[in-house]
Amino acid sequence: MAEKNYYIILEVKSTATFDEIKSAYRVLAKKYHPDKNIGNKAAEEYFKEIQQAYGILSNPEKRKKYDLKQSFGSRPHSQKANASGPQYSGNAYQFAQQQAAYKQKAHTQSQKKQSEKTEAKDTWQILVSVGIALVLLYFIISYSTEKTTTVSNLKTAPAIEKIEEPEVQTSINNYDSPYSVFFGEEVYDVESKNSISFLNGSKSEAVVFLVEKNTPNKTIRNVYMNSETQIKMNQIPDGEYFLKIYFGKDWNAGKTFSNEKIKGGFESENVFLQLNDGADALVMKKEKKGAIDSYSTYELKISPDDKQNAKTISSEAFFKN
Repeated sequence: MAEKNYYIILEVKSTATFDEIKSAYRVLAKKYHPDKNIGNKAAEEYFKEIQQAYGILSNPEKRKKYDLKQSFGSRPHSQKANASGPQYSGNAYQFAQQQAAYKQKAHTQSQKKQSEKTEAKDTWQILVSVGIALVLLYFIISYSTEKTTTVSNLKTAPAIEKIEEPEVQTSINNYDSPYSVFFGEEVYDVESKNSISFLNGSKSEAVVFLVEKNTPNKTIRNVYMNSETQIKMNQIPDGEYFLKIYFGKDWNAGKTFSNEKIKGGFESENVFLQLNDGADALVMKKEKKGAIDSYSTYELKISPDDKQNAKTISSEAFFKN
């Protein structure tokens, strides 16, 4: 079987920068995320390939080895030179192959029409260009004879360094992850069936954070859920975790926390809770029960009024990673 082309999977050029690869990964991972395509095996397989491709191309050393392997692999040189499409097959990529065929057909037709128009335009374009050049020459000569400019009197405006702002989640929907730009890409185990179902029966919206219990308490997931809705976190890696939940109303992308390092938040009724951080930690573990694999599953009801099982913390402590 021919080896998969990770650049094609992420829909980027082989010369793509890290930022271009990261941006393409985010778009595709969000679209084909298993939580948004429950029961869709094709999307699940595609998501696995997206994860695999990003894992290789986002790592400089792995990408270098992959590129060398692509250039000096076992296939004949002529075969590599002629390869122009995805080097994979299966239901997960049928739509990609179809779209590629449609794009190629449309491109061919466009080139044909353009070629037919080019000959008719060549003559008048040359005439127009000559005319414009003569007019410009006239104005240049006239301006030079009437007025001179002292270069030393010109002041050059100081260069302004462009500061790139981090990406901000401007609008928000269930399963969106508004804080991944600050806490890093979300962590999944595509082979795991560990899961947590959250039921938000309150009138408040919420962002649920899944945090590793062990130091340095890394946040591996952050998921938005609307009021009075239910969501499910799937493919959680084995380990022990606790929760942080940010409740509020009316999402505002311009709101900031932690000296403007954190962007995005609720306009009103902000509540920051931490729970399951003691003996009641959420344990995710794959186990063997005879010939059957068993996984951890939880169903949790969350509410900003839960003061018995949760403790209120400050926004600074909440967003500390």
